[in-house]
Amino acid sequence: MVELALREGEGLTQLTEVARAQHISPRYLEQLAAPLRNAGLVRSERGPHGGYELAKPAEAITALDIVRAVEGPPDLLDCVATSSVCDRAGACAARNLWKRASEAITGVLAESTLAELRDQQRALRDEQRASGRVAVSHSDYCI
Repeated sequence: MVELALREGEGLTQLTEVARAQHISPRYLEQLAAPLRNAGLVRSERGPHGGYELAKPAEAITALDIVRAVEGPPDLLDCVATSSVCDRAGACAARNLWKRASEAITGVLAESTLAELRDQQRALRDEQRASGRVAVSHSDYCI
């Protein structure tokens, strides 16, 4: 998604380009693309000049949107979302801890937009270039 955000406004990007930049399997990317498309986060066109692009501005997409699309709710344990999966859920202090941790993670993801991640990635890349270190490529991020 950061790859597509970095290319926002440039038109469609083929999954093979994203896979090459990310050093991941195109087949794996295809598996990620379907839920992202179903969630309305990316749009695609088929054909020799087809590809993927963000379906809405990067400012309108949160990290939580992305995580929910590909992974589901960011609950750390099953009992956090559904107490019925554990007979001890109502009397478990650890569940309350995991619930608070899940809520904190959800909050951070909800506050973080794809545009912020894109801008941070650009800044990191520019900082590395300015310092003479090996430049950060498009492949040096994980979401």
